[in-house]
Amino acid sequence: MGTGEFRRRYERRNYNSDVIFSLQGKAYAGTLKDISIGGAFVATLSVNQVYKGDVITISIPFTDGKKNIKRRARVLWTSGEGFAIEFF
Repeated sequence: MGTGEFRRRYERRNYNSDVIFSLQGKAYAGTLKDISIGGAFVATLSVNQVYKGDVITISIPFTDGKKNIKRRARVLWTSGEGFAIEFF
């Protein structure tokens, strides 16, 4: 890999589903744009509340919309549109 290149460990899939994530006891809404075994990207209007290194809990709905799974994740980076997370 050259300078500026980034290689993910796991392939990401488009997801495009509404999610709720919590940080320091407060809940925020977002849209899960893509997901992999290792992480995801969340688009949100609340991006100014999230910083690199923060630990969040995210509720991700199954594709049938009937159930969801909660996962803890660390914020890897933020942008004007949202943030990337790594599950742990």
